[in-house]
Amino acid sequence: MSWHARITPVVALGTLSFALAACGSDDSDAADATTDSTVAGSAAAVHLTDAGCSPATLTVTRAAGGGSVSFEVTNDTDDRGEFEIISPAPEILAEEFVDAGQSATYDVVLAAGSYEIICGLPSNARAALTVNGADGETAAPASTVVDATALQQAAAAYQDFVAEQVHELQTQVQAFTDAVRAGNLDAAKSLYAPVRVPWEMIEPVAELFPDSDAVIDSRSDDFPQGEADPDFTGFHAIEYGLFAQGTINGAEVDLPALADRLDADIATLIGNVTGLTIAPQVMTNGAAALIEEAAQTKITGEEDRYSKTDLYTFDANVRGALEVFTLVEPLLRTVNADLADQITENFAAVNAALDPYRTTDGFAPYDEVSTADQNTFKTTMASLSESLAQVTGSLGLVVTG
Repeated sequence: MSWHARITPVVALGTLSFALAACGSDDSDAADATTDSTVAGSAAAVHLTDAGCSPATLTVTRAAGGGSVSFEVTNDTDDRGEFEIISPAPEILAEEFVDAGQSATYDVVLAAGSYEIICGLPSNARAALTVNGADGETAAPASTVVDATALQQAAAAYQDFVAEQVHELQTQVQAFTDAVRAGNLDAAKSLYAPVRVPWEMIEPVAELFPDSDAVIDSRSDDFPQGEADPDFTGFHAIEYGLFAQGTINGAEVDLPALADRLDADIATLIGNVTGLTIAPQVMTNGAAALIEEAAQTKITGEEDRYSKTDLYTFDANVRGALEVFTLVEPLLRTVNADLADQITENFAAVNAALDPYRTTDGFAPYDEVSTADQNTFKTTMASLSESLAQVTGSLGLVVTG
């Protein structure tokens, strides 16, 4: 998942991020975001507001034994929002969606220590969270029920896969931005969908770095002025310039400048990813989150709204998640063969739904997908997400959220 409609699937062991799908509540929320809160027990209330998180600082005491903290999250905005947990490790811990005006409760395993809270855009001022241990306890370390050495080998293999995709991303982006700078718009258009495939295949890893994700993969919805906003950059800003320049509220973008910026931002991301150690639960949680985001927020056709190349994105998300499953499937079958069979069937169902729209050089435009088939995509992707979400726990890794 990426920073779409203010949804940021970034996460790791130390930071809580409550990302908004968009803004809409009144200005009184701004005052709420400056308040402090100390909670005597292990349950805390957090509000998603137009100004950010409320409260801005929060101190809680986690429950004894399990080390969990219960967060009651209320979305006070007019749009669907995301509750997300991230840490600088990095590791994806939880990713949940809350509808406008609705509340939900999530139990999250957190060790005692200091955390930061991000609400909305990564550039927003960060709030502080302190988690106190119960009677001096610390969170129990994660343990596995499968061969730990084999699990680490799977994680190392996934890390190699990520490195390959990052190299491919850099190579393809360079060809893409060169075409943009040269004014060869037909070539740039033809390269747009393929250049995003490596990104979408490793999106959970890219999203571990929210600042990079925000400038590379934001949608226009994330900015007050939409397509005309000067902070609207990255893939989708260039997509707009190539496929819909000036047709939405007369917005014009500087394509060569955006191409230069994308090159620089991709280089920064690669610098962050290079040398990153990916823990087993990062890849398993990330695969489930990737498919969940596709099922909930990409199925509407708003991901690649100007180019209508959304099916490339779906397929890349599925292939990225399948890479993770393939690496852990032998281990999963030793503890939960039924789940492994279910996931295999779910992958087959998703690919069967995609098959009618495959072409000799890619996929049909998304506006050619029938409403019935869009619903099929949503159903099959949701089933796949639900089954993938059980892999982490089945392997004996810590499940949160």
